[in-house]
Amino acid sequence: MTNVSKSNVLSIVLAGGAGKRLQPLTLKQAKPALPFIKHRRVIDFALSNLWHSGLRQALVLTQYKPDSLHQHLQQFWQPMFNRDGFLRWYQAAASVCQGTAGAVAARLSIIRDQRPDVIAVLSADHVYKMDYRQMLEFHQQQQLAVTVAAIAVPVAQARQFGIFKVNDNYRICGFIEKPQGEVPQIPGKPGYALASMGNYLFNADSLYQLLDNIDLTQPVDFGHDLLPALFRQQQACVYNFSNNRLPGGQGLPHYWRDVGTLATYFHSRLDILQHPDWLDGPTQHWPILAANTQEPKIRLCTRAMQRLTLQHLHPLYA
Repeated sequence: MTNVSKSNVLSIVLAGGAGKRLQPLTLKQAKPALPFIKHRRVIDFALSNLWHSGLRQALVLTQYKPDSLHQHLQQFWQPMFNRDGFLRWYQAAASVCQGTAGAVAARLSIIRDQRPDVIAVLSADHVYKMDYRQMLEFHQQQQLAVTVAAIAVPVAQARQFGIFKVNDNYRICGFIEKPQGEVPQIPGKPGYALASMGNYLFNADSLYQLLDNIDLTQPVDFGHDLLPALFRQQQACVYNFSNNRLPGGQGLPHYWRDVGTLATYFHSRLDILQHPDWLDGPTQHWPILAANTQEPKIRLCTRAMQRLTLQHLHPLYA
């Protein structure tokens, strides 16, 4: 296991999303701040993973309606991280369209001040458990500019995701966003493709080179705009999420969901309700941490949530 104390890792959590596909749930707050289940908010999954992985230096980048998110960070997460690290948040103006890379580039001077060796760029919108130290160890072994986390999905589902094309050494040769034609399959695992999880580990110098000269007046994304150059240079590789191992029993092994729509939000909640020991419990060694507060009243009642989701999934219910 990588000794994280020997690797100065700065984690950047992207939490500015408006979550338009989740309306009306996101009319008054950002998607990462949404109540999810048992007092947890969506962002608590990424922050719990950081905490358990021992990565205690984190910046959270916010933008859309962040008041409840900032309050949650200040009351629960900042005191925890500040014990032996720090957690800070920075809000972008609501009128600015930055893109994922633009949001990071706008805080480049703050990032440089921390003098990190490795920079983790993580999405705050996903429900999963992951020991980032194992991805860090893989990244250091590869000695490339960037490592991207990916999950194996059946080819039949690949059209919902961004899919990597890799060689036998898992170096990335290409990327197709929601492929409509032939789907690149995992070498040695026919019938499956590698879908991007939106989590990156960059060597700091490589990230600076990517971001130093971008135009901040235009939205710039990592996947669409910046990473293809590293793919062409054979300087990017995939970390296969199926290789990640967590301590103790996990009722939902290698579970990952992008809860970006009403359907995925609702069904992910059902998945976890059916496996309560995965979330927490006396024998859970990797619990998703939660503030000891009553769940905000923005949560819709079960019947209303079911009605919204059924309408989204099945036109007959509309």
